[in-house]
Amino acid sequence: MKIFKYILLLSSVFFLFSGCAGQSAKCGNGVTEDQEECDDGNITGGDGCSSRCLLENSCGNGLCETAEEHTCPQDCAVCGNGKCDDGETVASCTLDCYCTNGSCDIGEDYHICPQDCDAECGNEICEVDESLQTCLKDCYCTNGTCDNGETEQTCPQDCTDILCGNGICDNGETNASCPQDCPVTTNCGNGVCDSTESVASCFQDCYCGNGTCDTGESSSSCSQDCPVSSSCGNGVIESPEQCDGTNTGSSSCISLGFDSGNLSCTASCTYDTSGCSSSTMCSVVPQSGCTTGMKCTVDTATTNMCITAGSGAEMTVCEHDYDCQAGLTCAPAHVTLSEGVCRRYCTSKTVYSDNNECIGSAGSACYYEIGEGDTILTDLFLCTAPCEPVTNLGCHPDMRCSVMGLDRNADNVADKYITECVMTSLPSGNCPSGYVCDEGFECFDFTYYGYPEMCYRWCHVSLNDCGAGYDCYSLPDPAIIGGVEYGVCI
Repeated sequence: MKIFKYILLLSSVFFLFSGCAGQSAKCGNGVTEDQEECDDGNITGGDGCSSRCLLENSCGNGLCETAEEHTCPQDCAVCGNGKCDDGETVASCTLDCYCTNGSCDIGEDYHICPQDCDAECGNEICEVDESLQTCLKDCYCTNGTCDNGETEQTCPQDCTDILCGNGICDNGETNASCPQDCPVTTNCGNGVCDSTESVASCFQDCYCGNGTCDTGESSSSCSQDCPVSSSCGNGVIESPEQCDGTNTGSSSCISLGFDSGNLSCTASCTYDTSGCSSSTMCSVVPQSGCTTGMKCTVDTATTNMCITAGSGAEMTVCEHDYDCQAGLTCAPAHVTLSEGVCRRYCTSKTVYSDNNECIGSAGSACYYEIGEGDTILTDLFLCTAPCEPVTNLGCHPDMRCSVMGLDRNADNVADKYITECVMTSLPSGNCPSGYVCDEGFECFDFTYYGYPEMCYRWCHVSLNDCGAGYDCYSLPDPAIIGGVEYGVCI
């Protein structure tokens, strides 16, 4: 009997409490009420809402929820989570926001980080990737810059005093608008933390997480780049070392994403990439941006890169670009020849380029276009051969030096005389139209003056160096190159 009464008492108490709960929040009814943080319609835990209707740990769901601000970098904007989140900038979080991270972050633009940021048409700056054809808003006559496509003739307002390619960084020119005249004075932004750069001076290249223990970093401030190893210095790569002494394992500049160079190791047993070269900042004319023994060349129609420089001088036989010296490239000598010759780069078909970039001789002029597929470069060309017609010096063994009239303004009158190597197919003697002569000779039709069409020997008018029985005569239109007049022996 006592047991029965005790059971009845417990039943009454339970009924009393359950009746009170029914008048407030009920966990599991699908409605978030009173002190509930959630209510997903059940009292099963492990699904984000606990059996007591409290939020469970949901880190990784893409939402920055209560109490996750400092515990869940996947969901919340935390410096060091590998993402340049909203509210973070280059200045406030170099760990996540830096040049070459694939996004144009706050504080970056095309000029300081062209790897991430595109040239911006409409920003009133005619940038190096823009031209009259691609961005008329920025590139136009009277904008104060001699832009791609403008010349002294088409836009004297911009290209008379301010002439891109004149070797002077004029007022109004920048590295973006004219890298030929205004080369970069620092490599900051090229993706390599050079020996002269530090975390403080170039956060685009020097930052925690770039794999290099940069100047200003230490094992305490950046353990992933500057690990502490008791065995560092024994020449054996042991975890967490990247290298040890001269031992870099199978790693190289190329395997780390650079174009070329020599990888070394820091005293902290981390990679030292200061000797590696990247293609983004090197200049073909003038040559700059590559380490000693390297040269800047055109890799594709839109990209420059550093490669090993060769020893081949101008107009010597070559098979590959790396056979030629810096400033030269291996170009076809003639369609009938399998090998090429080293030709000099130049930047514009102007008198300035002829005199200052095609420096082999006064007869060499900026003339040949460079292209890849359907793309023709607008700011890079090749020079004609700096050869000597009388001695035939400076030409491929199967070619001869010729003097030609260059008509740049298309008025059928030679603006200047230049030299170039052409094919040889006949010995000296008669030269019917369509044929060429042996080295040292040129085919002329002087029938108007009473002389036959034939191959005439070149000579120097001032020296009259034709030999016995012949005199050196001027051409009807005197061919003068660098103050030297060339004529023919008659």
